Amino acid sequence: MCLPLVALLLVLAGCGPGRAAAVPSAVPTGALLPTLMPTPTGLPPPTQAPLSPLAPPADTGWLAAAPGVELRELRVAVGGQAAPVSVVRLDPAQVRLSVGYAPDAPRALSAWAGGAGAVAAINGGFFDVDGRTVALLVQAGQPVGESYTGQGAMFAVTPEGGVWLRGLADAPYDPAEPVAEALQGWPLLVRGPGEAAYSFEDGERDRRSALALDGAGRVLLIAAPTAAFTLRELAEWLASSDLAVVAAVNLDGGSSTGLIVQSDSAPARIDPFAPLPIVLLALPR
Repeated sequence: MCLPLVALLLVLAGCGPGRAAAVPSAVPTGALLPTLMPTPTGLPPPTQAPLSPLAPPADTGWLAAAPGVELRELRVAVGGQAAPVSVVRLDPAQVRLSVGYAPDAPRALSAWAGGAGAVAAINGGFFDVDGRTVALLVQAGQPVGESYTGQGAMFAVTPEGGVWLRGLADAPYDPAEPVAEALQGWPLLVRGPGEAAYSFEDGERDRRSALALDGAGRVLLIAAPTAAFTLRELAEWLASSDLAVVAAVNLDGGSSTGLIVQSDSAPARIDPFAPLPIVLLALPR
């Protein structure tokens, strides 16, 4: 065989289907991804693997993770798939809720939780390209940012340790209210028992996170780590589920979606795709 023909065959072999060019990561390590309002992550949704006989149950029930902290892992039928959802239920009488805010030093949710000794943590509200909150938050009694007006909702912890969550169109924030810790989000998802508060359907499925209160006054941290729910579907599921939700607000989901439970008996870990400047921490009392 002549040398030019050999060379041609070698070149063709190098371009065959068994050779693939390296593809750079969609999200640079350590990149801050600003989210002013709910938007798609821009990343492909994780592939849903078929369930196997060894797969976890469709509903674990409530598992004790720590005093005042319970974890429940669910699979919810939505959008033609069985979407995983993690829910953490907190008793405000046994845990202390604190807002973490570090716009100049955003960090992984695991670093937030580990550094504070938190038993549970979830991502917070929306922020701009500089990591600054785009709504009101209160950290250790100090307000930062401007409140949403006529939209969204606010979760707050009183100086005595009580909690409340309400729509800001129904009851605007009053700066004279005594608030020790607070987060705002958009939109309000549930307005009362069984009442979904958000009905607009944009068809945008994404990773989602939410904060809710149940009928017994417990705080629910909710995370859906795959691009399964639209906001309307999330609102409708929360209102109709057996979680007894009486109020719920959407947090900064998408690439920011994260939920951690630090527990030997019932651990959970959903990592955000980027560092976070705003979080909510559940600390032991």
